[in-house]
Amino acid sequence: MNPGHQTEPLARKLDEEHIEHPPITIISVSGDLILEYIAPGTSSLSNSKRKWQVASKCLTSNSPYFQALLDPTKFSEGRQFSAQKQAWNESQTADLASQHALPTVKLPEIRSTSLCGEDAIELFLKILCFESLDETERTVFENELRVQSTSLVARMIDLADSFSSTSIIRKVLQRVGYMYGKTKVALLSRVTPALLGLKEDRTRQIIFIAAFLDDSRLRRIMTHVLLVAGSRLWANGLEDPEEENLRWKHLPDGLEEEIYYRRQCVLNTITDLQAHFLRVYGGLEDPDNARSAANNRTLGAAFTASAHTLLQSRRFQCRGGFNNASQCDLFQLGQMIRFFSMRAKTIFLGSTLIDPDFDLNPEGDHTVGEARNDQPSGPPTDIAAIIASMKQFPDYPIDEAHTGCGVRRRIMPALECVEKFIWDDRGLLGIAPDYKDPTRPSKWTAWADHPRKKHMVDISFARVTAVYYPSAPTKNRVTRSTSHDELGRLLFTAARRDWSAAGSG
Repeated sequence: MNPGHQTEPLARKLDEEHIEHPPITIISVSGDLILEYIAPGTSSLSNSKRKWQVASKCLTSNSPYFQALLDPTKFSEGRQFSAQKQAWNESQTADLASQHALPTVKLPEIRSTSLCGEDAIELFLKILCFESLDETERTVFENELRVQSTSLVARMIDLADSFSSTSIIRKVLQRVGYMYGKTKVALLSRVTPALLGLKEDRTRQIIFIAAFLDDSRLRRIMTHVLLVAGSRLWANGLEDPEEENLRWKHLPDGLEEEIYYRRQCVLNTITDLQAHFLRVYGGLEDPDNARSAANNRTLGAAFTASAHTLLQSRRFQCRGGFNNASQCDLFQLGQMIRFFSMRAKTIFLGSTLIDPDFDLNPEGDHTVGEARNDQPSGPPTDIAAIIASMKQFPDYPIDEAHTGCGVRRRIMPALECVEKFIWDDRGLLGIAPDYKDPTRPSKWTAWADHPRKKHMVDISFARVTAVYYPSAPTKNRVTRSTSHDELGRLLFTAARRDWSAAGSG
């Protein structure tokens, strides 16, 4: 007789026993229920099956979802659990040898279980069964939970929301003083270059967790960070979130939309600043003045006015007032266009006549130097880096007699006015609690929803000095009582900004 025929059935039997009884992770030593999870797309006999021993009483008391699931009057899982538990109580003793005979309920497959992962499921179950631990086990678990990674905790919160079990999660995380991973407290206390250098996923996870825990201070700082740093997910604008995605990829409760909106307001302000200097050095009329001039112009006036008259009516930016002031302004205009398009990359010179999607050679490779209609790569997504790049603007004089005629002396104070809000370590542009109800950290007001809008502001000597409201024709001086975050909102949401006095002198 071939001995191989004896060992082969035995080996198959051992393999089957191993498959049938995967190791059980004990969460509650006295637990009376086995929760079973099988990853989607895998066989129920594969090693991907996970089992946790938990206390059903803890699940039902801390989670409305499990309370309904294990109710014998509502779902088949509840009826199955009730029958198995009765049989267990009648025929078994609670020891490790009979652990596999405990009542078993399969964890329902929902969106979050596959996205969040088994480690998030296990942490979620540990918090639900926290009350079943003894004092020593609780202390160890609390110390571990306090420094868990933001990725794991954010996934666990996402999972808890799908199971309608967020209350107990929030309560435990707040009680242990969650530290957002092994992060030094000082790193998250204010806006710093190090904080702006965090990976986007971690920034989003911290915002997601801080909003969940009603940590308004940290939510404000980190939403400011994301606003300044930008997001790779905004490359094509703000798009609708995919259903099968983790929630911090598109922050819930309007946070994503508000951060994006505020960022666009800041970028629009920077665009308005450089457009102002391009207009004044290029001798272009202000849009409002041009509109009023057009209304008062008589038929044919545009054709009868001489070039000399138009030249005399123009206000030159040249400081010297020499006969070549026009050439000085045109020289500065050319240098501005060159710097903003080639160095800072904050403007793009292209044709309005060509369809940007048109390609002369759609199938072949483009040779070096061949004209393309594609817009060149833009500036860095980091607003702080954009401003730093613009501040490198040199002082270009057309000759020695025109030193200081350039835009540098005038644009620097204006850039500093914008920059002081970007680099304020309190995160002034972040999402803060509504000033009308500071007792509710989760309540905040969108910039677009403020009652007083369509205002105009004056910027002088690197600060906002005055505000005009449509309902109040007189100037409203900015006082010391005006908060810095309110000044930031006024600057970045203004319908019009007067930069003319920003660098006067």
